[in-house]
Amino acid sequence: MFLSTITFRFLTAAQVMSLHRRHISEALPAQPAMLKSAVSSPLNPGNYRQTDRFQLAGVLAERIILNHPFQDGNKRTALYAVDMFLKINGHQLQKSGAAKDEHYNESVAKAHIRVVTIEWTAEQLGKYYESIAQPLTNVETDMKLY
Repeated sequence: MFLSTITFRFLTAAQVMSLHRRHISEALPAQPAMLKSAVSSPLNPGNYRQTDRFQLAGVLAERIILNHPFQDGNKRTALYAVDMFLKINGHQLQKSGAAKDEHYNESVAKAHIRVVTIEWTAEQLGKYYESIAQPLTNVETDMKLY
């Protein structure tokens, strides 16, 4: 029997902070320990047994959203972090021009609100991400900044 091993790349707290500062606000996290905890969650042995990158992305986003490490912009930070996590693992969450697509933006915002209101779990969020993600065909230049 041949066993296949999947290796994922994970973001660091510093990388997520860089995404937040670049796209949302220059402010540092109000609760740095909560950011570190959120970013470490997908590495937790219970979660890392996952072989599904979208489920790991759901865990990452849920923890950033619920841990609330930043004063403002936690749901948006989760979106940027998940998009980057998926990019370094072969997929992209945001399609080209997504920032101008109101339906897409509204759909993602509603998904994140469902996490805040505990209507959705990380697993449900991961399934949602899988439904909108696309395989990455060429490496994005912005990945090199982080």
